[in-house]
Amino acid sequence: MIHSDEKVRQMARSLLPSTARRQARKERTVTNRAARREARLAVVAWLRTGDLDADEPAEVPWRKHEIELMVLDRRRADKVNPFVRWAAARVRRMPHDAREGYVRGILPKGVIGRHAWSHLEHTPAFEDPVKREARAHHWKHREQLARKRERDEVASLLREILAAPDGHATFNQYLREHATWRRSPSPKKGWIPRTPPLPHRPLRGAHDVNAFVDSRKLDGRSAYCFSTETMDAPVRWVRIFLERFKANLGDIPATLAALRAEGWMSPRPLGQPCFSEPEPRTLPARPSAH
Repeated sequence: MIHSDEKVRQMARSLLPSTARRQARKERTVTNRAARREARLAVVAWLRTGDLDADEPAEVPWRKHEIELMVLDRRRADKVNPFVRWAAARVRRMPHDAREGYVRGILPKGVIGRHAWSHLEHTPAFEDPVKREARAHHWKHREQLARKRERDEVASLLREILAAPDGHATFNQYLREHATWRRSPSPKKGWIPRTPPLPHRPLRGAHDVNAFVDSRKLDGRSAYCFSTETMDAPVRWVRIFLERFKANLGDIPATLAALRAEGWMSPRPLGQPCFSEPEPRTLPARPSAH
């Protein structure tokens, strides 16, 4: 059995072999390759069209966001539970104020120790209760601000739809189609009827924008939570229309074309039924007596 300093070093080093290390290397390689390609294309364009004496090559933004997401995904896959249980057991009889100094003192110096402490500082055994409450209040406030911004943006897009030519009719027609029919998880099956149909909630006008947003709960992160294996939620339908409307700069014909190209709306023009009635079935001919 390993004891003393060697045990501490072994526990700290046990975090390093992440279970997602191969995927992280692959993502980092793809991100760096894409960034180098962007920089190379910018330099080539500058050499062809720019003035080498007066102009400077275009500044290519570094893919910092993708790198940060890759690092977070790799850290989430670290094997932290044995280390957290071991550290909590070492300080369970110590006062809360002395735990951080003790653990940081026994951990190895350098990258290994800093990485190990990053997994401990927000655990219940080491985080200050006052700081934990303040951090929770901070994130709650940020979420409320995000929900308000989301609500304002959705309401603004809905008012733009109402002001656009044929926007109101197009949006309600889109909602009516999805209230009656749903898309099958398999694209080979196409559109199949929903049983029973969901209640249709149209947008009645400019006076109904706020009530429509509240009824569909379009503000907040819950609007982004959906599963392709279940029925399409009405929230998801509205968000898809708003995303295509915003991507096409408020152009209703372009939005319709995008929705029809992706299969989110019937290819028939407005005013016609979404789906044709089934053709009458022809009975087979009776066999002859001979």
